[in-house]
Amino acid sequence: MTPSRNRGELEAAIMDILWASETALTAKEVQATFTENVPAITTLITVLDRMCAKGQVTKSASGGRSFVFSATTNKVDHVTDLMNNALLSADDHAAALLHFAGTLSEDDRAFLRKAIDNS
Repeated sequence: MTPSRNRGELEAAIMDILWASETALTAKEVQATFTENVPAITTLITVLDRMCAKGQVTKSASGGRSFVFSATTNKVDHVTDLMNNALLSADDHAAALLHFAGTLSEDDRAFLRKAIDNS
């Protein structure tokens, strides 16, 4: 039996593929990048359409009956949004921010200090 992944894992894999590509991709091109546990083309199209509805992906006609898909934001902006949303969901922003800062490496903390000092 082939192991399956949940929709969140498939969406994350698709986003990584789209972020890594310099051009928009068809569903078949997205499918071709999977090396194992390759999703069916109908599954990919369904998930890509759902991601379009959520605003994560854009869908454009590429001529004929094909469509190409691309990410609406780059990976850095996406991660930034995730971090901001996580912080906003905390009841105590200061405690959450301090706890997060405490989990960073010394190099990351030094980088943040420098960035704050230069802003």
